[in-house]
Amino acid sequence: MEAEAEFPTAKVTVIATWMIHLVAIVDEFYSEFDTNEILQEVGINPELLNDPNARVPSWQVSKFYEIVQRITGDEAIGLKLGARLTPGSMHALGYSLFASRTLNSFFVRYERFFQLISQAGNASTQIRDKRLVFSLTIQEKLPPTREDAFLATVLRFARMVYRSNFSPILVRMPRPKPKFASAEFDDYFCCPIEYGCERLELHVSESDSNQRLRGFNPEFVRAHDQIATEYIARFDDEQIIPRTQSAIVNMLPDGDVSIRTIASALGMSNRSLQRQLQNEGSTFNAVLDGMRKYLAIRYLRSGRHSIKEMSYLLGYNDSSNFSRAFRRLTGRSPHEYLEKSKLKSE
Repeated sequence: MEAEAEFPTAKVTVIATWMIHLVAIVDEFYSEFDTNEILQEVGINPELLNDPNARVPSWQVSKFYEIVQRITGDEAIGLKLGARLTPGSMHALGYSLFASRTLNSFFVRYERFFQLISQAGNASTQIRDKRLVFSLTIQEKLPPTREDAFLATVLRFARMVYRSNFSPILVRMPRPKPKFASAEFDDYFCCPIEYGCERLELHVSESDSNQRLRGFNPEFVRAHDQIATEYIARFDDEQIIPRTQSAIVNMLPDGDVSIRTIASALGMSNRSLQRQLQNEGSTFNAVLDGMRKYLAIRYLRSGRHSIKEMSYLLGYNDSSNFSRAFRRLTGRSPHEYLEKSKLKSE
């Protein structure tokens, strides 16, 4: 994954659907407080929460959490939110996550599309000491309860797609240990928790991360990943990487995918596109390679296309060019990759 660019604080936004559920939690557990008054105090129009595509400035969301924490004294409000969210709470990404092949691909997809949920941080997935480590690096100061919600949601969704009694090996959190709700945290995560850490981390055993998920559906994944990519491109025109990805996906089958054709599709010059990509820590070739690799692996796993068909879908002149490019991007030929994938699933 290419490194995500850091966003100026004033432009950092989050998906509004999480606020819808948070408001519902306050209304349910703390009905003595008027959530509309709190929303107005932080500058959020309650009508905005009726739009499933809306986004809310991150600082306003943090302010809402701070007020709720102060007036209710509930240190576990973030856990309550994580326990309530549904696939639709994360736009198309939620449905794509539920159709992922393994927990590994589930977390990689979460990493790839985390900006859809929130621009307040970046996600990463690594293998360390034979375990999968999913981590979130937050780029602005957030209330601890809001950080709690990020990890609580990831774990809830993992339990929903894998098994209800799934527990990670370890959880790490920047927040201090809760004064009054530590037992609720223990009960929720069901594993050792380390507080006061540098970043949010969830550690998963290798055996769990490689388990095939019951809801795996490559066609469903492909369709909703595309919707998620288009949504990200739509909500912030200054994010050039997702806009470039979306244009590449649309033009790959035509075969004429170059910085010239993509820049033209985006209404800018070659030089402007390259400069904006560089500002976000990438290059045109890196984005193109990343999308081709991503789509090629999913086409292979779906089993719906021949090598020749995949070659044309990905903009290659013939099968040999596709095979050479695939080996360069993955270290294996398409057939070798398929054989290894079959062995893992058996």
